[in-house]
Amino acid sequence: MKYKLNTLLFLIFIISLLSISSTHAQGKKQAILSEVKEYKLNHSSFEKDTVYINLINELAWELVYSNFDSVSSLSHKAIKLSKVINYKRGQAKAFIALAFSSTITSNQTDASYQQIDRAIKLSKEVNADSTLLSAYNVKAMMQMHAGDHENAYKIYQEALEFSKSKKDLLSEIKLNTNLATLFLLLGDTKEAVPYYENSLKLSEALNKKLWIGIIKSNLGYLNVKNKKFDKALEFLDQSIVLFKEQEKQEWLSFAYITKGELYLEKKNPKEALKYFELSEESHKKLQDQIRKADLLCGKAKSYVQLQEYDIAEELALKGLKIAEKQKYQAGIAGLSEVLYILNKKKNNTALALSYLENFKMITDSTALKDKKNALLMLKVKTNFKLEQDELKKETNSALAQQKSYIAFSLFGVFIAGIISFCVYKNNKLIKKLNYQLKQKATTLEESKKKLTYANETQEKLFSIISHDLRSPINALMNLLLLIKNGDIQTDDFLNFVPKLYNDVDAMSFTLNNLLNWSKSQMNGFVNKPENFNLKTRVNDSIQLLQENANQKNIEVQNKIPEDAEIYCDRNQFNLIIRNLLNNSIKFTPIGGEIVLKATLKNNYWEIMIQDNGMGMSLEVKNKLFKPDSSLQSAYGTNKEKGTGLGLLLCKEMVENNGGAIGVETKEGEGATFYFTVPIAK
Repeated sequence: MKYKLNTLLFLIFIISLLSISSTHAQGKKQAILSEVKEYKLNHSSFEKDTVYINLINELAWELVYSNFDSVSSLSHKAIKLSKVINYKRGQAKAFIALAFSSTITSNQTDASYQQIDRAIKLSKEVNADSTLLSAYNVKAMMQMHAGDHENAYKIYQEALEFSKSKKDLLSEIKLNTNLATLFLLLGDTKEAVPYYENSLKLSEALNKKLWIGIIKSNLGYLNVKNKKFDKALEFLDQSIVLFKEQEKQEWLSFAYITKGELYLEKKNPKEALKYFELSEESHKKLQDQIRKADLLCGKAKSYVQLQEYDIAEELALKGLKIAEKQKYQAGIAGLSEVLYILNKKKNNTALALSYLENFKMITDSTALKDKKNALLMLKVKTNFKLEQDELKKETNSALAQQKSYIAFSLFGVFIAGIISFCVYKNNKLIKKLNYQLKQKATTLEESKKKLTYANETQEKLFSIISHDLRSPINALMNLLLLIKNGDIQTDDFLNFVPKLYNDVDAMSFTLNNLLNWSKSQMNGFVNKPENFNLKTRVNDSIQLLQENANQKNIEVQNKIPEDAEIYCDRNQFNLIIRNLLNNSIKFTPIGGEIVLKATLKNNYWEIMIQDNGMGMSLEVKNKLFKPDSSLQSAYGTNKEKGTGLGLLLCKEMVENNGGAIGVETKEGEGATFYFTVPIAK
């Protein structure tokens, strides 16, 4: 249930950002369409009129979370017309709508970031403050969507300070609400409450009923999470009344789904089911597949509590299909948990174990990520406060100093020499301060680079340990737990032994790579090159991995010339060959063939490992040997598992010995990995 609540938090955050412009009733779209038609009839040069462009942009906003294609068509038309008459505010609004809708409807690309940055630039050029604040709001949402909580927090804080300076109360409401939701998303309820309270106070002062409803529905969710059900019901019921009055179906859908979760917590599945169905009715006109997956999950859980397991299973499988298509990890985890419970009740032990392993893998990974995000946000908040305090301190100091100079200058009006001295002294001080600022900036930049590198190294270690060492251990632990509890017999356990052996074997190989990689990151490789025979050393590695090849009936041929001598670190060379050969075995089908060759090129031997396996797509090929490739590993032909870390090790060690590494491959036609090493000295 905790994982499900985190899913709802993400929904709160996304929906909180939907109302970044003026709120509209459901019939507003038709009203705007009528205005557009009427304006075109009554104005011959309407395409060069800002009123007409504003109507197009307003119509696009009505469709931002329901029809991305229409938003794209309308926005591009507005941009084209705005450029003709140099209407920069019109261009900015269209770019914001494009970027916003692409994120909400899961069409976000690199172009979306270019569009929102373009909107910010245009808004600044014409001092369009309200449009600029909307652009900042959307960019922060996009950063959140990409998991960049640090930059999202910075953008929100800067936008909030800007809105206060412009006395833009409506923007303050939105930004306070979104900051609260950001902290709620990271599990920091204590930090979220003051922002919600500020937002509610401003909304009530401006009598903004929709925003009052939004904030109360979020507070309702917060109280559900803290199991204060009576208070939660009070907030949710008040928000539902407001959403019905404003005809905001997307918000009604959210309030109903939150209420359904509340009744699931209270073990009242009939009431829960009623509100999930109400949410489903409100959701019909929205293009939000993630919400649909969550609705199906909530209904499935309700039917589990009602002990109607067949209906629950049908709903859960349907929801899982949607979640997997959308690559929606939270939904996959929640629905896998439901299917685990259902299959355990039906004594489908193997299937139940499969769903349980899937659920545990995602939740463990997410818990680790949430902890890191929380620590990151703490660091960001601290740095932001220090920067603000330092800025205020420097400003106050500069003001005090300036006052002192003014007083002194007034006194020295009658004495030309003293005035000249003061000017000289002031210029000298400014140069000194500028020099000091440059030194501080250089120091900060160096510290940032070191911190970034350390964080990336730490994240790689955590990701590998979490995804590729933890999961097989959890699988073994879960199996042993099933035996201990009597859920499966010893004979059934033996059926899982081959899979467990492969998992443990993969763990051993991964651990060896991980230790070598960690050593390289912390201390660097100690290179001790020497002369040795290439074919003999390769034969040793083939013999070491022969059992793996035998299990898949793969023939490994060593066609390296007998007289090939190289100059290289012996241990590093062994690790390169074993990693590349292990990869070839992993991705070659049963009965396949692997051939090792070597060709003399100038002062290097080029060693090739060629297989007739799965090959890879151009997209996968382009990601190999990159710093993040350790998170892009795939399963082999026999479901063998790996981290992708081996290729990073190979690249570092090949380059450490003065060579280069690469790959030639086509999907379905095998792959040829090649690398060079110097000839013997």
